[in-house]
Amino acid sequence: MTIQKPEPLVIGNRAFYTLTSYGPVDVEVRVVRTTDEEVELAVQTLVREAGGTEKDLANPAWVASHFDGLEDEQRLREQTRAYLSSLSEDSAEEQKANACLDALAERLCQSVPAAQVSQVKDALFQDIAQQIATTGQPVEAVLAQMGMRPDQLDAMLQNEAVKEAEHEAALDAYASEKKIKVDETELPHLLQLSPTDAQALISRAKAAGQMDQLLDAARRTKALGAVVSECSCTYVQETEAEAKKRLGEVAAVMQHREELARKAANAAEKDSPTGSGANGDSGLKLV
Repeated sequence: MTIQKPEPLVIGNRAFYTLTSYGPVDVEVRVVRTTDEEVELAVQTLVREAGGTEKDLANPAWVASHFDGLEDEQRLREQTRAYLSSLSEDSAEEQKANACLDALAERLCQSVPAAQVSQVKDALFQDIAQQIATTGQPVEAVLAQMGMRPDQLDAMLQNEAVKEAEHEAALDAYASEKKIKVDETELPHLLQLSPTDAQALISRAKAAGQMDQLLDAARRTKALGAVVSECSCTYVQETEAEAKKRLGEVAAVMQHREELARKAANAAEKDSPTGSGANGDSGLKLV
């Protein structure tokens, strides 16, 4: 049975949250295995993008001329494996931070008000809308390519908004309890901005009366760093069977998306008043 938590105390525009505990969190992170299949696919992609073939790959002179510091196929494969492994490690650390956020949010003693969740949801939608706008396509077309309906997007945004709002509330509670503070001098580091960009952001925030929000965001980042550094993390290596299953699922998803993209492109072409032969286009497409 789900326990209904009370709403937080609100003074002015600020909500005050508490946690059941402020000690280190226990988290588990799964580390993705770098497989031979992934290395092979990555190498083939690199060679193809460089305008080469399998025959070129076997030619040390071609490899050396197209990949700086790599003298032959073996070195290219070694470097590719090392790069993919570093991505796996980065992903594990990102999972660690997210797991810490989830664990901390489970300790919330209060629920986040619906109005606050709605604000987060609106911000998430605006981010997506801006990304879609850069494609020059209608929202519905982009969603169709992703195999998603508008109502599914709305449900996804709602779930993500609740989660993000609870993360923010938990970090605010932790920062208050631990008396974590930030000032303007820390913003470049905490927001990962150059001093010039940070100063520009500070100036815009002050002009818009949003300096408190900017400092709150930075304080949450600082608080998360403390939570992650103090956590007890267990790293679990992905097994070969799990890796094989994961690659199969990824391949199936990619194939499904390609099918949806082709159907959307074909539908758009049929609806176009100029047809497939407009502008001298032969109508041939590489897929």
